[in-house]
Amino acid sequence: CISLYNTLERVVLPSQYVSDAVLTYHNADCRPTTMEHRDHNFYEANSADVNLEEITSSAKNAKNLQRLRDGDPTLRHLNLGRATWNSFIIGEGDDWGWLSYFISRSACLQRLDINYLPDGEQQMHAFSEGIARNQSIRNINIRNLNNDTFTSIMRALHSASQLEELDISNSSNVDPDGWSELRTLLESEVCKLQVLCLRGFNYIGNEGMGVLSNGLIGIGSSLKCLYLSDNSIGNEGLSSLVDALQTCTCLETLHLSRNDFSSAAAGLGSLSSLLQRYEMNLKHLNLSNCRINDEGLRALSQGAANHCEEIDLD
Repeated sequence: CISLYNTLERVVLPSQYVSDAVLTYHNADCRPTTMEHRDHNFYEANSADVNLEEITSSAKNAKNLQRLRDGDPTLRHLNLGRATWNSFIIGEGDDWGWLSYFISRSACLQRLDINYLPDGEQQMHAFSEGIARNQSIRNINIRNLNNDTFTSIMRALHSASQLEELDISNSSNVDPDGWSELRTLLESEVCKLQVLCLRGFNYIGNEGMGVLSNGLIGIGSSLKCLYLSDNSIGNEGLSSLVDALQTCTCLETLHLSRNDFSSAAAGLGSLSSLLQRYEMNLKHLNLSNCRINDEGLRALSQGAANHCEEIDLD
């Protein structure tokens, strides 16, 4: 990093990014800045009169925080990511604390993409509290988080009754404890998720699938789409999944591509039996690139061929 981070006041985005704010938390040494401890009450007491340009690190940040504060209905999607050509550079101001507070108050924000969160207990606590208090966000996408930050976000979502879609990918650093927090969230039945996406190098595996299966039962009455591609799931994990899907009678789309089902004839047979149940309404089944052998295809064929509108085995 160079000293430009100390002097940069504004980053101008192309017009197509006006509603998609991308915030990145850096200081001049590329280390997360440390803000003094401030709780929700502090921000509540000062939010109406504070001059955001004076307490944030850039004019552009201040403008977007003002849009959150004022309830701008066009700011529906917020992207928290690493530094890119279309990002904000956050320096020594209290951008993160104010961002977390205004997220908590927003009634317009509907989608939140979390690609990066700063280290530090205070920053993580402030952000988790903002998520927990928000009642408008319906879609959360999580990428590349470590186990501690992932766990904190899962705990914060226990009050997010409005959440409809949860997308988690590239979270290979999440350990079984982290997946257990997701299971606990789903078991609580607070979130009536319609879409749960866990695809893309999460490496859930058979053990993780066993952990998550009970959680899926908790959202069985609302779940419509489940994506589990590229998660190192085999026969044991598939069998656990099928057991959990017994209650998912609203499920319409199931993606299991790029898992290894070369020795999963038993699990595929269980999946076939599930599809034949009259209350199941699965329309789209993706089993592409799963290395299914002839025995597995025979086990799957009756249920998949007669009770599913679209099957992808390529």
